[in-house]
Amino acid sequence: MGIAGNSQAKPASWPVFYRLAGTELWERFSLHGMKALLTLYLVREVLAEGGGLPWGMAGLRAMLESLWGPLSPVAFGSHIYGLYAALTYFVLPLGGLVGDRLVGRRAAVVTGALFISCGHLALTGEYLLLPALLLLIVGTGLLKGNLAAQVGELFPASDGRRDRAFALYLAFLNIGVMLGPLICGLLAQFLGWGYAFGAAGVAMLAGLGVYLTIPATPRHERVRAAPVEDRPYRPVTAIGAILVVILAFCAYEQVSNIFLLWVSDEIRLTVWGLPVPPAWFASADGVFTVLMVVLTMRWQRLAALRDWDRLAMGCAAIMLGYALLALVAGTGLRSMVGPLAVLLLLDLGVALVWPAGLALITGATPQRLAGVMVGIFYLHGFFANLVVGSLGALYQRVPSATFWAIHAGIAGSAVLVSLALRALGGERRMFRIFRRVNTAP
Repeated sequence: MGIAGNSQAKPASWPVFYRLAGTELWERFSLHGMKALLTLYLVREVLAEGGGLPWGMAGLRAMLESLWGPLSPVAFGSHIYGLYAALTYFVLPLGGLVGDRLVGRRAAVVTGALFISCGHLALTGEYLLLPALLLLIVGTGLLKGNLAAQVGELFPASDGRRDRAFALYLAFLNIGVMLGPLICGLLAQFLGWGYAFGAAGVAMLAGLGVYLTIPATPRHERVRAAPVEDRPYRPVTAIGAILVVILAFCAYEQVSNIFLLWVSDEIRLTVWGLPVPPAWFASADGVFTVLMVVLTMRWQRLAALRDWDRLAMGCAAIMLGYALLALVAGTGLRSMVGPLAVLLLLDLGVALVWPAGLALITGATPQRLAGVMVGIFYLHGFFANLVVGSLGALYQRVPSATFWAIHAGIAGSAVLVSLALRALGGERRMFRIFRRVNTAP
């Protein structure tokens, strides 16, 4: 029997978990190393005046301008970033379905890793930018949801180690988020864009090497006709958590897009006279998230917080982070201290929101739907990045303080929704309320 069928986590669960988390680390190194450079690469290099557009870009620009009107290089680059990032999440339910029902999760993860590596290789040539992004989108769809679903299978919903496992998974994930922009940003600044994208492709191959050391199981090698359903489906909990996470990340995801451009334009990027690549702020984002995960894990054991509590508090931290950023932008401070303090608050929010949301959703979903539901959970990135790309087009049209205050308002709406769902007290109470309303005279 595969690891999905265990009623309790086997002793081998943790070694397998660390290999899955290691694979995710290298995947995040690869994709976030590239992602931290994408908007800068588009604005500074691909869309710079005097240069020809890569294959397919003229048609894409015409389509976007038919919807949004004339676009500056910053606005066009922001839309491309938003569409790419959104589509990497949109395909995740499809990738989960492929892993659940067609080829098995192991084959889906391996194929996805190879597609991602080929996409980074194609990015080293500017002309193939759009096909490269397409390869990255398809590869991410196959890999991400199927990898996280395997983590959920290691620890049943009743296992007290489940939340700890997802928090550790987030920590590994953010080590990759830290290292990718750090190394790729350095390579881009001193050697060129091609070296940075090539390093991202090599990192994904390293992740594939880690994954292939995990012993194959029947669950992940082939489709089982009648998988065991060891927990009931609680749709209100799952859908409510997804809604809160979507709202929170509609604000948060701007840190990989216009936030880096704002830092490049408005912040004094030198330390002891040495230049600091803007992409290193994406690395700081990863470092701070890991630190916040460690702190929140210790704090939660003392405070005994419920998942809905963590969601509400995480959304509040993101709201405060963007409120601080609006204040910094409004006062015109150029020190790196301001944006670093903002990242601390934002990453505290992510350290609370992400594992709590994923724990709620996987705990409320039967195993036969695990890959699909994890993919639907990741759709928060689809909606968030569509919003991020569209809001980015406002960057040059409104004052910076107003721009960041809009993001604080979005996070504030996530706080209100999470508090409302927490007050309803879960599935049974919500159904009782609905029944009472429907039967009222």
